[in-house]
Amino acid sequence: MSYDEIIKGCRNRDRSAQTAFYNLFAQTMFSTACRLIGDEYEAEDIVQEVLLLPLTGKIQMLDRQADMERRLRRITINETIDRLRKQKNRWDCWEEGIDITADEGTDDMLIDAERNGNLRQAIDSLPEKYKTVLLLSVVEDLSSDDIASLLHAKPSTIRTQLTRAKQKLITCFRYEKHK
Repeated sequence: MSYDEIIKGCRNRDRSAQTAFYNLFAQTMFSTACRLIGDEYEAEDIVQEVLLLPLTGKIQMLDRQADMERRLRRITINETIDRLRKQKNRWDCWEEGIDITADEGTDDMLIDAERNGNLRQAIDSLPEKYKTVLLLSVVEDLSSDDIASLLHAKPSTIRTQLTRAKQKLITCFRYEKHK
């Protein structure tokens, strides 16, 4: 079934088209939510809520698949961040001003960690703020301005948190390397 047929069927409340719509976007939205929240069950709930929005008419169905995916991804990120805020309630302002720059060899160290399977574990061990900013930047490829608007923070704060997250990863891998 083509995307145009799916959209037309969804607008006519056709169950098979709605199922096709759900299946078309579910895995992508699940991956996004799961990376950010770290809980598969919570991620599944988020995906169901987000994908029901266009199916129930709460947001408009877009005619282009790429536009719809972009909108659903943005809503998924926002919903996940809202859930994290409710769960942790740890989104206080952080001090700004410390700028730590990585030295040479940092990229090689992170590549080695990824090859050894330690990168995901290290990212999961980061404080929630750092983890969220790092994943939004690296995995979702959002700019610091976009992340700042999502998290209701200053872009400079986001850049600082991103730098600190990378520095914590580097420190973690240096420690592992010298063990």
